[in-house]
Amino acid sequence: MSVFERRYELMPRSELDQLQLERVQALLVRLKRNVRRCREQIGDVRVESLEDMAKLPMTTPEDMAGSFPYGMFALPLREVIRLHSTMGAQGKPLVIGHTRNDLAQWGRLAARQLVASGVTANDVIQVCLGAGFYRGALGYVLGAEQIEASVIAEEPFHIDSQLAMLQNYRPTTLITTPVNARELMRVMDERRIDPQSFHLRTVLLSRPVDAAEREELSAGLLVSVQSNFGIEEVLDPGLCVECPEGRFHVNEDHFLAEVCDGELVVTTLCREAMPLLRYQTRIACEMKPDKCACGRSGATILPGARLDGRLRVKETPFYEEQIAQVLAQTRAANHNFWTQVSESEVVIFVQLTTELFSDMMWPLGELQRQIEGEFLTRLGIPAEVRFVQSAP
Repeated sequence: MSVFERRYELMPRSELDQLQLERVQALLVRLKRNVRRCREQIGDVRVESLEDMAKLPMTTPEDMAGSFPYGMFALPLREVIRLHSTMGAQGKPLVIGHTRNDLAQWGRLAARQLVASGVTANDVIQVCLGAGFYRGALGYVLGAEQIEASVIAEEPFHIDSQLAMLQNYRPTTLITTPVNARELMRVMDERRIDPQSFHLRTVLLSRPVDAAEREELSAGLLVSVQSNFGIEEVLDPGLCVECPEGRFHVNEDHFLAEVCDGELVVTTLCREAMPLLRYQTRIACEMKPDKCACGRSGATILPGARLDGRLRVKETPFYEEQIAQVLAQTRAANHNFWTQVSESEVVIFVQLTTELFSDMMWPLGELQRQIEGEFLTRLGIPAEVRFVQSAP
């Protein structure tokens, strides 16, 4: 069994519960001292056991969005050495901050997933996640440094560049998205490239896929396929470890996970810059208390669908509210529209009115190009616009 930090990953349940309780109590002291919102909401509530967590208030995605940019920080900005943005509720921006200790912890937690996936100091890792929308690449680099594996420090911008890097740099581990893995498999099949001509042994996907897709990728690329599950506002990667049994174990020495009314709720126990108390993730989830054959003691979760209507095209997340915001920048503002979302693009059906109609059709073509261009520029996703008389 490959384990990076045996002391914590295999910690007996009773000791893990005590560690969580102590870290929750320390967290409450820090929040009440440094975050006014938390001080007002927590009040005099005391946590004497983990069952008392139910007495504490929850943090919602709307709370985070309303605190933009630094309202959720528990430390002065001078102590925060890394900032990055991510998407919050209804597409509103969030700022995530890390102290030096936060980054060190992130590296160790990411290393747990890498080691569980079979990565060692002898491996060469290619990270191909699309830096424009996925900030987890940094976490994997920090994790690779912890186990002293080599990382190819450049992101290929085209599938041909990626194939050349696989051939020339001879990476043994590919960390990528399900979309990129499928595209890689498709191109290799079309060009009759033998997967055995590369040195890949492991593909680590940025998010979970179902068993059928995992098996297809494994057979097509001749590799072992592992998955990651993370939440950018909390930590991604690093929230969980997928073990060889295919189960997601929460790193419970750093995160306290609850399932409330079918929703995953997470408390960060060690984060310094931006600790979260009972954060409602808007992700459906089940929790399995039974012990896993891998020996890890962290709770096993089964993450499900988004509960807030978040959509995804080519791995880029967005909300339908953002579609209305894009249309508002064009002559199609305030017009009825409908969407059809696939993995590769979003199709927007805009209701055709006398206001938009013209005897000369070129103005509609111009408006179509404008809307499609705005989508690519503002949201980073490809879109096709169609004008219709009524709902499709």
